[in-house]
Amino acid sequence: MAISVKNITVTFPGVVALDRVSLDFLPGRVHAVLGANGSGKSTLVKVLTGVYQPDPSAGAQITIDEKTIERFDNPTVSKEAGVSVVHQEAPLINVLSVAENVALFKGYPKRPHGAIDWRALYSQTESLLRFYGLDIDARRMVHSLSASERGMVAMAIALGKDDDLKRTKALILDEADASIPEAEAERFLRHVKGIAKLGIPVIMVTHRLKEVKTICDDVTILNDGRQVFSGPIGSISEQEIISKMLRQDQPAPGDAGQPSGESTLQELWALCGRTAPPAYDGPVLRVDRLTAANLNGLSFQMERGEVVGFVGIPDSGVNELPMVLGGDIPRESGDILLAGKPLPKRMTPRKAIQSGIMLQPTDRFRQGGVMSASLRDNMLLPNERRFWHKRRRVKETMEKAVSAFDVRPQIAAMPFGKFSGGNQQKAIIGKWLQLCPTLFVMDDPTYGVDPAARQKIFSSIREASGQGVSIIVFSTEPEQLAYICTRVLVLRAGQIVQELSQKDGTLTRESIARWCYA
Repeated sequence: MAISVKNITVTFPGVVALDRVSLDFLPGRVHAVLGANGSGKSTLVKVLTGVYQPDPSAGAQITIDEKTIERFDNPTVSKEAGVSVVHQEAPLINVLSVAENVALFKGYPKRPHGAIDWRALYSQTESLLRFYGLDIDARRMVHSLSASERGMVAMAIALGKDDDLKRTKALILDEADASIPEAEAERFLRHVKGIAKLGIPVIMVTHRLKEVKTICDDVTILNDGRQVFSGPIGSISEQEIISKMLRQDQPAPGDAGQPSGESTLQELWALCGRTAPPAYDGPVLRVDRLTAANLNGLSFQMERGEVVGFVGIPDSGVNELPMVLGGDIPRESGDILLAGKPLPKRMTPRKAIQSGIMLQPTDRFRQGGVMSASLRDNMLLPNERRFWHKRRRVKETMEKAVSAFDVRPQIAAMPFGKFSGGNQQKAIIGKWLQLCPTLFVMDDPTYGVDPAARQKIFSSIREASGQGVSIIVFSTEPEQLAYICTRVLVLRAGQIVQELSQKDGTLTRESIARWCYA
């Protein structure tokens, strides 16, 4: 029950997304597909799931169980051929129960007179969950599931059992682990390995190299649409993987230092009619006794140009704080002062932006960008009036922006939804940084982003902080917080219970994880 592809070539205007890629995915093995954002990983997944069709002139072939075709014409044909997929955002509906989510994909069992047979639905769902070793109540609401539980339920729905499972020829995990915190990842990966043991080829598109070395049997690396390595995971080191993922013009891993010469941000700010945040005598941000949602009397402050991280388990208030600062969640009580000026209690995103607070949300698909609009429209939207009927200024600004934030391909008219997730993220971060925020709130900025793109994001953070922008970073990855932050504040029950600092040597990956999850 193997699946193989041969001579897969996909082109878009001005871009070769895949260039004669040929791969074999073997039964019972977990095969990682790696590469920088824009390398062709997502395009390969879309070919295998029938979203994109390869160029027939290159002699494309897809073989499943010795049956060879040129392409899948649409996702339905791919599904019928036995290809199951779990995407980065598990397609579950929060306001429904687990059983109801199963029914949306598998159908509702009916009584003879046509009414829904709820008892049968709950029984069938519990049987499905038990088959995959999941101790989850079928009546439980999806919004209460942890990230790893959501991923495992999505996998169970995609594969099914009995006849459904027999028809499954391959499982694709398209960044399905991206939203899963490090503390929960091990449980999720055990289930992935268990699925492979059923004799199903598992194709795992991921950016988490540590997990690749732990769980995967084989690895393929794509670079600018070309296959640059394919073989057993034991035959290549992590450093070699990263090196092969990097483009020719990208810095070596770990090189995220300050840029030399004049700041590209300063040049962008000049084009956008902005100047660096002015010096301020005192804390640039002061939060006093803030109460909202899971926040319970939270107080903290930060200086101009400081990078401060926040961590905590989901009910600690760590999910609500960025939304409060960005004006999406109203606060019940307490004060927020930015550069000494009190912010209105009834904050809105518009008021936050006008005050100098920009929020990069964690959900780039629904909140970060307009997928149907162009890259140009997305990056210039917040400052649109500045560019009204100024085509030369628009062109000059876009050229500077896509170069500064390494957005690829550099096609301003290309629909935003056509870009890879990492390039979307870099564009979203660039969109807000070019407005020169006083405070930039970054909610999981490297979510679903490859190592090379992470280095670019880290470099942008350091350059912005060096120019006086104060930055708050929320992340589920302690290693990243320890790398880019000057301080990390640990939230529990809506309050700060510990401060970890570079200055006193307490800020380490281990200390963050210990305080966050202990």
